[in-house]
Amino acid sequence: MSYLTSSMDPGISRGYMLLDTAAAIWKTAETTYSHAGSKAQRYEIRKKIRETTQKELSVSQYYSTLKALWHELDFYGKYTAACSTDITSYTSWENEIRVYDFMGGLNMDFDQIRAHILSTDPVPSLESAFSIVHSEDIRRSAMHQSPSQERSALYSGNTNQRGGSTDRIHTGKSPVICDYCGKERHTREKCWKLHGRPGAPRKGINKIGSANQITTESCPTDTGFSAEQLNTL
Repeated sequence: MSYLTSSMDPGISRGYMLLDTAAAIWKTAETTYSHAGSKAQRYEIRKKIRETTQKELSVSQYYSTLKALWHELDFYGKYTAACSTDITSYTSWENEIRVYDFMGGLNMDFDQIRAHILSTDPVPSLESAFSIVHSEDIRRSAMHQSPSQERSALYSGNTNQRGGSTDRIHTGKSPVICDYCGKERHTREKCWKLHGRPGAPRKGINKIGSANQITTESCPTDTGFSAEQLNTL
């Protein structure tokens, strides 16, 4: 008996010291402090169930919250069946009520799946209803990117369009910039705008050479020397 009284508050245990048996202590404590069968308790629990909605909770968290309240309701409102048929009917009725509780608190984006479950005849078991909604929740999570992922993808696309700035993101180094044309990825020594493309003839030299050739061929010589002699001179 001492293990029962020692587990109590000292102020409460004094009232049980004179009881003869452990059964007497247990029965007295149960009668005094147990609220099993209390209609007020059942009312409060039913009220909590009606007010419980998913909101920011995941489907699993929402379902677990309701399940804890249902277990508490079972404790305070035990049903005594007269026969096996009674038990079957009550169990079916209780399942249907709890499916309605679960469906009623789901967020609006589950309207389509909710309509599908409620249109099923007979109403599926509570566990089956949860499984259907939970599977849909997982499918949506897999199909939709998070906002941060979308922003990251958008930023990456913009930098690619600007040309070459992705290297800066991955390496963390500043790009090489030509001080002649102002473009990235090359220096003044390798600037095509300044020196021309590799292998291409130099425009300035061709123009000068062409001009000299035209001048030489078109201008007559009054000195009596040939063009070759003039070039030699």
